[in-house]
Amino acid sequence: MKDVVYARQALLQLEDAVRLLVERGYFSEEDYAVNYIRDIFRYFALNLPNLVAHEAPQYFMRYCIHGKKMFYVKYRRSNHTTWYAFFEEMDKAYVIVYLGNNHLVGHLLPIAL
Repeated sequence: MKDVVYARQALLQLEDAVRLLVERGYFSEEDYAVNYIRDIFRYFALNLPNLVAHEAPQYFMRYCIHGKKMFYVKYRRSNHTTWYAFFEEMDKAYVIVYLGNNHLVGHLLPIAL
């Protein structure tokens, strides 16, 4: 089975995601926001190989690292929020290069996670 790894650009989104979640009032404390984002990262790391992948729209090729075809998988976190992990499939790993949710991805805007 292939490993699931996060590209540096996806990992760097963590700090901004925490800030946005607190600023927008989704969480009142930073610790809760950190745990929420860690759960999202953990979910995709553990489940990506078993999820149904879809070919990513051309727009998301800008996040491509290795010049491979981009795919995405979904995680419905709540009735209001679905998270998306965009990834490239390599020989030995799935490389997640971008994370976003339906509040911004659906409008084809980059999410500043």
